[in-house]
Amino acid sequence: MSAANLEVRRLNSPGPISDDFLLSRAFLKIIIGPVGSAKTMTALRALRRVGTRQGGRYDANGVLRRKARVGVIRETYPNIEKNTLPSWFRIHPETDGHFTWKAPFTHKLTLILAQDEHGRAIDVCDFEIEFRAIGDRSVEEACRGWEVVAVMIDEADLQSPDLLAFLSGRVGRASDLDPALVVDQQIILSLNAPYMDNWIYGLAIEKNLGEFMDPALVEALGDRPLMEVFIQPGGRSPGAENLHNLPKGYYAIQAALNKHRPDYVARMIDNKFVPMQHGQPVNPQFDYARHVRPITFDPNRMLVVGFDQGLFASAVATQRTIEGHFRSLREAVSFLEQGKTLRKIGPTAFGQMVRAMMAEHFPDVDPDRVRFVGDPAAWRAKDNEDDERDWIRAFEKALGHRAHKAKTNRQALRHEAIWSVQAQHDGYAVDPSCKHLIRGHLGGYRYREADMGAGETRGHLEVADTIFTHVCDGEQYAAVEGEHVISDIRGRPRINPAMMIQNDGDFDEFAGV
Repeated sequence: MSAANLEVRRLNSPGPISDDFLLSRAFLKIIIGPVGSAKTMTALRALRRVGTRQGGRYDANGVLRRKARVGVIRETYPNIEKNTLPSWFRIHPETDGHFTWKAPFTHKLTLILAQDEHGRAIDVCDFEIEFRAIGDRSVEEACRGWEVVAVMIDEADLQSPDLLAFLSGRVGRASDLDPALVVDQQIILSLNAPYMDNWIYGLAIEKNLGEFMDPALVEALGDRPLMEVFIQPGGRSPGAENLHNLPKGYYAIQAALNKHRPDYVARMIDNKFVPMQHGQPVNPQFDYARHVRPITFDPNRMLVVGFDQGLFASAVATQRTIEGHFRSLREAVSFLEQGKTLRKIGPTAFGQMVRAMMAEHFPDVDPDRVRFVGDPAAWRAKDNEDDERDWIRAFEKALGHRAHKAKTNRQALRHEAIWSVQAQHDGYAVDPSCKHLIRGHLGGYRYREADMGAGETRGHLEVADTIFTHVCDGEQYAAVEGEHVISDIRGRPRINPAMMIQNDGDFDEFAGV
């Protein structure tokens, strides 16, 4: 077999995150990026790479022959034709090998992977890629009979979560191949930043792996990761990928044309996660890639647990670094068993929940290095479950620790305490375990819509009462702790706190006295 007349095509790299994704051996690997970031092409290249890495056998001419069948699936054939195939044809034009336009679309190719010194092919892969659409069929019907070594789910956030369960039993199979020759079977997902309500967010961002945590699967993978997620920078961020392949000003033009659609700009251009029911987020500067990372508890620093009372009471354990940077380590939030709705909780049960969080994550904390602070209004709360009128006393009894009034409950000061650290380089970080808090920062904690109807607009922004309000407020009460936090926010010179006593409460501290 001669390779003398072969056309050689070189595809330049979109960027380092795409490169890492391409080389990942994870069983389930996911790339999330803005429009124009070459994530679809990179995912297709990853699919091709899996195929060329399959084992093979030497034929009578001493040529190592490999065989691979891979697949791509998305919702409709028109979308495959319009959005997926153009990327694939940049890798292998329709004129390469034999392409069949009859559904499901198939492309059969002979890939020459190595040649000897005379230009004779010595390593060849008989490669077949099949493009399937779910259409109006069930996932089971769409995947029935599919035997592939790897599969790509394009625009995965638009597909059914049931796909993963079915495809996990389809990858790594090929009836005409020796199973011993299958190498690194994979499920590959490509998508724009999903809405927080989407199943992909729970899987990729919150690592809700569910049935994928099956011990048998983990053991079978050996040294391979179960899942790896690769998040590209937003199109207008430093390090944005694939800019060298885009027209000048591509993202600026996109943003300008879509400024009336903030959801679109956030997801498709800036690669940010937003809630589907979207008012303006209170913390728009929060960036998942920059602010979310594992946080280690420092026993030498004060641990401040901020809490907010109410029927959906929540707490957040925080610390300041020696440089004054703010860190949120753990959250205490009570969910119903289905994991989507908060559980109403009284002060006693809430105190027990916070105590359990402390025992699990901070078992050896020095009692003198922990401080519990909450909304000053809780000290006069009267609207609690189970007729527990004295909310704080009941909470403290169950907690086994004294609670203190936060320095302020003024919303402007609390918000600025979070905004200021999130705006600083490395000023803010939150541990991935704080899933509810992260969802709040991504937009669940948001302002009410400004439009009231009948052509009227609210005179000032009001925070919407959502299930994310309490956990974000609790973090804020912790954030205003510190000797100079409030004076720094107000731009006042630092003074000795013993020289001045000030009440920042929004209510009468001495009511009823």
